[in-house]
Amino acid sequence: MSKAKYNVLMMRDNSPVKRFRMSPAWLKMALYVLILLVTVAGLGGYFGLTYWKQNTTLTEELSETQRELREARIELERLQNVDKILKSNDPEELQALFGNVIAEPTTAHPAAKPVPKVNLSTVFKRVDTQSVKVDNLQIKPIGSKLRLSFNLNNLQTEETVSGRASLEIVTNEGKNRSLALNSNDMVFQIQRFKQISTTFTLPQKMTLPDVFGLRLVIKDPSGKVIFSETYPLSYVMS
Repeated sequence: MSKAKYNVLMMRDNSPVKRFRMSPAWLKMALYVLILLVTVAGLGGYFGLTYWKQNTTLTEELSETQRELREARIELERLQNVDKILKSNDPEELQALFGNVIAEPTTAHPAAKPVPKVNLSTVFKRVDTQSVKVDNLQIKPIGSKLRLSFNLNNLQTEETVSGRASLEIVTNEGKNRSLALNSNDMVFQIQRFKQISTTFTLPQKMTLPDVFGLRLVIKDPSGKVIFSETYPLSYVMS
C-alpha cells in the first residue's frame, strides 16, 4: 500500500485550480526548517544584544579612562609650572606663586611695581557634583574667532538635567576674564547626551600667547555651580 500523501490546492480568481501532492515527510521537513530559522533568529538577537551591551560598557569605561588621563595631564602641567617657577628663582614669579612680598636687592633703579598676588587654588578650583560629565573639550581657531566644542553627558539617568554653561579666559597672570558667548548655544536640557558648540573672540588687546587656559563653569537653573574646571590651552587647542 502506498504511503499517504496530502493534496495542496491553489485557487485563484479566473484561473483553473492547481493541485499539488506532498508527502508528510516534506511537510515535516518544512516545519523543522521554519523552527530552525526562528531559533537561529532568536539566538542572533540575543547575542547581538549581549555584544551591544558589552560594547556600550567598554565605551563608557574608555571615556572614563580618557577623562582620568586628561585630569592627570592637567595636574602634571600644574606641577611642572610650579617646578619651573621654583627652579627659576625669579622673585616676581615666586611672589605670584606664594603670595609673599620678596624684597629685591637695592639698586639705583626705581623700585618695581608690586606684583599682584595669585591664588592658585582659585585658578584651579574644581567642582563636580556628579550631575554632568564633560568630555572631549576642544578649542579650534576659525579665522579671527575661536570655536569651543565639548560633549555634555547626563549622569542623572532617571531625570533630565538643565542649566547654562559659561567660559572664562585664564591669563598667564592668573586673572579670569569673562567671555561674551551666544546664550542660546550654552543653554542645555538633556536626557542623556548633548554636544555643545559656539564661537567667540578674545577680549580686546588680548592674543593667544596671553592665555594660559580656559575655565568652564556649568550652573543649574537656580545658579548653583554643578561643574567647573580649568583646562590649560595647550591641552585643548586643536
